[in-house]
Amino acid sequence: MIELHVEPRVSKTWEAFCNENPPFSVALDGYVMGPPEFSRVGPHVNFDHHVKVDRLSTRSTCMQVFMAVTMGLFDTFQKDGKPHAHLFVNDPDQDTCLAVWTLRNHEMLADLKYEHPIARLLIAEDILDATAGAYPSKPDTPEMRRLAWIFDPYTDARAAGDIPKMDAAGMEAIIDAVGERIGQFMMGMGGDAEIDARYEHIGGGPGWELIVEHGMHARTAMFAAGIRAFISVRDNGDGTWTYVVGKMSPFVRFPVSDLYRLFNEAEGRPEDAPGWGGSNTIGGSPREGGSRLPPDEVERIVNDRLLKQNSLIGKL
Repeated sequence: MIELHVEPRVSKTWEAFCNENPPFSVALDGYVMGPPEFSRVGPHVNFDHHVKVDRLSTRSTCMQVFMAVTMGLFDTFQKDGKPHAHLFVNDPDQDTCLAVWTLRNHEMLADLKYEHPIARLLIAEDILDATAGAYPSKPDTPEMRRLAWIFDPYTDARAAGDIPKMDAAGMEAIIDAVGERIGQFMMGMGGDAEIDARYEHIGGGPGWELIVEHGMHARTAMFAAGIRAFISVRDNGDGTWTYVVGKMSPFVRFPVSDLYRLFNEAEGRPEDAPGWGGSNTIGGSPREGGSRLPPDEVERIVNDRLLKQNSLIGKL
């Protein structure tokens, strides 16, 4: 039995997950705030690539799941000789949907060859997730249009601003809808979708851009335009904003990790409370509740920090 549990915007520590969630629990893509972990006691496992990891060197959640499945995950996650797992997710994004599909359809993957469509889908999603969607490729290709079609149920909901307030039933419906499209793709069926790479520049400073992402492939277009560091913002309409803080690789001189700390301090968030965070290349505001820092304040904090950074570099 593979059972899905959707808990919108819930994030736990690894310790809380092991103590509070039932045996045979699998945390996916941010449900646990921490790097990949496995405990044979329980058992419990976390597949993630967001917090306390080198993002460029860490596989996406779906690829971690695929590797675990092919390397014997269900030798441990089984009950009465049959695969048994409780899957816990807090968001229905592309990586989560593909990870859930992989676990639900694990028996189909035992002899997977590179030429198989699902192998190419896993590799494409792995690359896009490792680079937070900024991989330098041409977005408007048949492969990318098919990928966009598969994940349209999620991207449409995100573009409409529905995800931050969506309930568990709505998120599960998206995961199921994407799963159906993956199944069609597996059989050589399905469609394609238009690639939307639009974004809007609204501010920024030396070496970075403050932008609004209008299209799901905006970061690919940003990379092509020479943008290597950015903060994207979405107005939640209730006095809060959702932010993504990112740079295209660890080699870009943009202090992502330090900015998490500064934003948490500006909001008065305790160090041990959920807040701004992520990996060394991509992260953002809390999933639950967003941020109360307006864009002009975020811009000021970043530029003040960069001014100090550049002053120090100038003295070396």
